[in-house]
This record gives sequence, structure tokens and C-alpha cells, in this order.
Amino acid sequence: MINSTTIPFNSEQLKLARLAAGLSFADIGSVLEVTRQYASKLENDAIPSMPQLNLLADALDVDVSFFNKTRGKVLETEQCNFRSVRASTQKLKKMIVAQVEVLNSHIFSAINDIVEFPAINIYEAEDHEYNSVQNIEVLAEKVRRQLGLGLGPISHVIKLLESLGCIVVNLADADEKIDAFSTFTGRPIVVRNTQKLSPGRLRFDFAHELGHLIMHQGIETGCRITEQQANNFASAFLMPRSAFASEFPRVRGAYLNWDSLVQMKVRWGVSLKAIIYRAKALGMLSPEKAKSAYIYLSKNGYTKNERGDELMLIEQPLMLQNAIDLLETHTVNSVIKKSGLNRNMFVTKFNLRLPSSNHLSAV
Repeated sequence: MINSTTIPFNSEQLKLARLAAGLSFADIGSVLEVTRQYASKLENDAIPSMPQLNLLADALDVDVSFFNKTRGKVLETEQCNFRSVRASTQKLKKMIVAQVEVLNSHIFSAINDIVEFPAINIYEAEDHEYNSVQNIEVLAEKVRRQLGLGLGPISHVIKLLESLGCIVVNLADADEKIDAFSTFTGRPIVVRNTQKLSPGRLRFDFAHELGHLIMHQGIETGCRITEQQANNFASAFLMPRSAFASEFPRVRGAYLNWDSLVQMKVRWGVSLKAIIYRAKALGMLSPEKAKSAYIYLSKNGYTKNERGDELMLIEQPLMLQNAIDLLETHTVNSVIKKSGLNRNMFVTKFNLRLPSSNHLSAV
């Protein structure tokens, strides 16, 4: 609780915290027991009292000092590689984007002053390198060569992204209405859908986002063309054509060898649907056989979770959590204080583990 009668107030920081919490002006009005109109004015020309600042800080999971900070570069929804998910709303997107801005400008920046993170090493593709399906195929192989990945399965896609300097984060509010997405303004950030439990689909999502980061810097995405380009990159990147062709089970008659396909799925860390998609793209399955395979997967209830998923690892982000784990408890305390957030924000919004509050002095 801050007892000082005066404190510098930045209305942009209030707006950022409100959006990150997913609250409306009416919600803020209820917190302060004022009108919606007055709550709106707080983000324009009105200055809250100290009691109001304390109420706002409690409601928004921040420290009062958060409102005293300068808001850095505003992250806009147009700068994020969102997929066109019908169920998503602008309000939900704005909330997630605000959380990513908070993560980058308040959490990561505070830790980055103490811990050295990997340098950013994202290949930047030229337009001609992804203007056709064939060129994307070549681009994926080129990126693999540059990263020294060979032609075999990629053991851990999130670790790969993090080694390239990406921040990969679990956001509690990023569900199936949002799906995974990425942004590249400064340091690349990839947000993981915490509700998706299919290991293969998650890995495809991460490869899809890597495709966006490589091909679509400075390009607004979400349209059919950019999404298909990212899908084509992910497919070629995870399943190189020569290795895939040599391992794809021979088709005999009308039926696919599903036992062999499940073994291949587990080895390559992809979904059965992605394997069918890839086989069709490479001309190894006719459109009719691919359609029949998709119907088989649907009839057997494999639209979200598939046979063989239980044999695969659900990848989790490691870099940011490992950085926190390296710090002594008093240093973690300093990071929290510098961020202007409270502990609850770290834990509930960003799924980060902190040392027990019993071992930390009050922030």
C-alpha cells in the first residue's frame, strides 16, 4: 500500500494494465465505484487519487509503481501473426497483445538486465523465397541446413526456437479461440496455446510460427495466403521431402497402414493429419485417398487427440523459467519490483514459477 499523497501517473500504463486484465471501463468503474465515463477519463486527462490508485493496482495485479513507468513502444494487433479463428474477438486479441507487451517490456526486460539470453538468429527470407510452394520447400531445406538440423526429426521444436532467441511463453488466457501466435518487434515472441493437448499439433504450430517469423516480417498476416505459406513451411520444415518419402509406408490397395503411420508420427513428432497432408502434397497419396484418410481420422474421434499422442512429449517453454530459476531469491524480488507487477501476475497470467513468497521479502 502506497501512502504518499502524490505520485506521477501515466495514463498509458493504466490502459496497458486494464487491457492485459481484459477489463472494460465499466469494470474499472465498478472497482472504483465511479461512472464508466470517469473511468474512461482516467486514460485521458483525469488523475486518480491515491486510494483509487491502490484499488486499481489490486484489481490489475500490478504495483502502484507500475502507473509511474513510461510505456514503451505500443504493440498493436496488426504486428502479431494471429490466425483467422472465427471464435476470437477483438477484445480477446487486445487482451493477449497487451499481455505480450507487459511480458516484453516489464518481465523480460527486467530479467534481461541480469541474465544473458541467446542472440536473435532468425533467417529473414526474401520475397522470391516464398512466392511459390516449391520455393517454400527449398527455403525450409535451406533453413534446416543453416541450423545444422540434417534431414531427421527435430527433437524439441520449442528448444530450437529458444536457441534462435525467441521467447516462448504460456499465456493462461491463450486458448483455442486464439491459438498459437507470434510477433517480431525487437525480440521474437511465440505464444503457446495452453489448452491444446496434441503434441504433434503443438509442434506444427511452433513450426508454423517460425515460418511467419522467417517469411512475414513487416507483413500483416492472418489471410489465407500467409497462413497457407506458414503451413507449407511448417510441413516442409518438420518433414523434409526426401526423408519423408523414404519412410512413408507403402500403400497397398484401398487401406493405409495405420500402425506404421502411428510409428512414423511418434518418430517425427507430428500428427497423423499432418502426415496425410504432407503425403498428398508430395504426390504420394491421391486427393481421394487423402480425403478417405481424413474421414477415417474424423470417424475415429481423432480430430483433436490422436492415437499415439500418449507416446509423445508435450513440449513446454524452458528459457524464461530457467532464467528465473538461476536467480537468487533476493534477485527475483528485485525483478518483480522493477517490473512493477505483483507476484500473482507472474504466476497466473504467464505461468511462471517463483520462489515461495515465504522466502522473499515484501516487494
